[in-house]
Amino acid sequence: MLWSNVSKKFLTILLLVVSNVICRAVEVSSNEPIEYIADKEELVVKGDARIEVGNFIIQADEITFQKEQATAIATGNVKIDNKKIYIVADRIFYNTNANLIHVNNSKIKAHDYYFRIENIDLDTANDVQTGSNTEIFHGPMDLTFTSSIFVKSFEITNEQSVKAKGTKFKIGPATILYLPSAEIDLSSHPFYLEQNYGLNHSNGVYLQNDFYFGVDKGLKLGGLLDFYAKRGILVGPALKVDRRSEKNQISSEVKFGFIQDRASEEQKGFDIRNEPISSNRHFLEFAHRQHYDDQIDIIARATSLSDSEVERDFRKAWYDRNQQPGSFAEMSYRGQNYIASVFGQFEPNTFYNTTQQMPEVHIAYLPTKLPGTKLVHNAHVGAVRLHNRNKDLYGITSISRADIYYGISLPLGYENFLTVKPIFGTRVLVYDRNIDGEAYGKGIIQGGFDVDIKFTGRSDYASETFGINGLKHVINPTVQYRVIPSGNGSIKIPKFHGECFSTEIPSIDLDDMRNVDDIQRQNMVRLGIKNSLYTQSESYVPKQLVRVDVFQDILFTRNYDKFRQAHQKKFPDTLLTVGIYPTSWFNFDVQSKVDPAKLRLHELKTMTVIKDADFWELAFSTNYLKFDGINSQKSTEQYGLFFTFNLSSQTSITIESQYDARIHKFSRQRFSLSSTLWNSWLVDLGITTRTHVKREDHLQFDWHLRLLDF
Repeated sequence: MLWSNVSKKFLTILLLVVSNVICRAVEVSSNEPIEYIADKEELVVKGDARIEVGNFIIQADEITFQKEQATAIATGNVKIDNKKIYIVADRIFYNTNANLIHVNNSKIKAHDYYFRIENIDLDTANDVQTGSNTEIFHGPMDLTFTSSIFVKSFEITNEQSVKAKGTKFKIGPATILYLPSAEIDLSSHPFYLEQNYGLNHSNGVYLQNDFYFGVDKGLKLGGLLDFYAKRGILVGPALKVDRRSEKNQISSEVKFGFIQDRASEEQKGFDIRNEPISSNRHFLEFAHRQHYDDQIDIIARATSLSDSEVERDFRKAWYDRNQQPGSFAEMSYRGQNYIASVFGQFEPNTFYNTTQQMPEVHIAYLPTKLPGTKLVHNAHVGAVRLHNRNKDLYGITSISRADIYYGISLPLGYENFLTVKPIFGTRVLVYDRNIDGEAYGKGIIQGGFDVDIKFTGRSDYASETFGINGLKHVINPTVQYRVIPSGNGSIKIPKFHGECFSTEIPSIDLDDMRNVDDIQRQNMVRLGIKNSLYTQSESYVPKQLVRVDVFQDILFTRNYDKFRQAHQKKFPDTLLTVGIYPTSWFNFDVQSKVDPAKLRLHELKTMTVIKDADFWELAFSTNYLKFDGINSQKSTEQYGLFFTFNLSSQTSITIESQYDARIHKFSRQRFSLSSTLWNSWLVDLGITTRTHVKREDHLQFDWHLRLLDF
């Protein structure tokens, strides 16, 4: 904790200096002769007195050493510097018999934190530090509107927190919150404020406030307070928890907002079910992550909304990040060679059609050698209760399903150059009911093999311009063959977990298939080749310069593709992934899918970044996706441009533009000016234009203000 670290270092400085001065000789210098008063047994150093002890330097107008009282007193412009911490004080008194240090009117600079302390007492024997009238700044003390905390008195008894009384959270001279007592953690900013101002047609002039205050170690309480000229006031509580110990790490956040929407029925409009939106509107966001003892992980996220459009209307940034938020919770335990987990997916919002897992218990036995053999086996077993509010094709809303898999393989290798691995696996699915209302079970088997080859080449080529210090080229051809003689796609069981569209390359291994209720028969081979080019960096960690990966599937059994409404092609799209990173100022990534028979491009995603770290950054992106058949109307073709230019170390301008080729218009453009004020605030002024929008303005002005956290 920063405050405790500062106190510890401050204490260490004083102990090293004073104890060494009294007990043994140190280097002492001054502009005037050193005076020794025999009858008082005092040593007096005057005139820019200077003491050097190790890396520490103490300067003062006068330093007096009293042997009989075992004390040292430094007075007048006292300064202590070790290049990490800088302390200025009027007077320092140290009594070695009482193990007590008393400091008057001190100022401490440590990293980005500044401390102004009227009185501080350090009890070195009991490791207790107390003080009064202390102000802690998160930025230079003399700047306007710098955030700070004033405490009437404080006590530090360990290295975790500061127990304070009479605590005031301040911005500049203004007090924004007073707490009679608080336990403050200064490892992060003790309070947080973010404001958004803007103007649009639906809300009128609006002001959004998110704020938190540190009231206990690792605990911040706050809330949301918004004003919308045409809609009313949105208000609600919020909290953040961030506690860390040797074994346990917890990070949680809760936000709740409620508004009595004054807009007309026409303005509120309709939700995604085409039903009118009520005047009582709210949202609840919850997120939790926990890691315990390197074995237990807990992660949860939940979103409860009064209607599908509430975050879009009042928290647009949240909506843009996740337009249809999911709610889930999972706890996993890592054993020596297994992972056990409980996963639940639920849907508190009635207007979303989500399959709920209530819950799923799963145990995965990791690949492990069978004793006395070269065989490797792995397994998983799971059970889940599934529910969907909307009836599926067969009129079923709930089922229970058990899922068991066992696989075995035999890795055969040759000097890290060639690996051949025959594979066999079986998966059993048991349902409590099928479309006839009877229990049903199905066994599915899988056979196949994996071949992995690795070639490595080296070169002494070097280039100072591109930071190349030798080259290493790795070529990795792979072959995967899988055959599943019969799946369960033809069986009339509820398709709660069926095939879904994805732009990612799907797994072909039976153990990893997530379309559990719709596994198709399969006979295919996947050919791949991975190319990577590396060089040695200054940290001796290999730096990737180029990567080129190509994958091609060949289907000997072709199933019906419901998305294309046609049978699968024997040669599906070829996947090509390229990355070029020759220098720190240029990056290029591309992912594409091409029909190998007609050489027709079906997908293209690119990102090009060129930057000068001190002045500007330019990024250009493309997003092209072409559907066949019934889904052709969902094809997309968009181009994005991002440019930022630093006018100074504190001010920059940013231009963002997005062009939609399907409508032949710029769908979104934004110009913004960002600047840091008083080393404490980040302000962002922006103008945004949009076309073909829903529930949004074509032209919008906004102003974003955020308190910086060092």
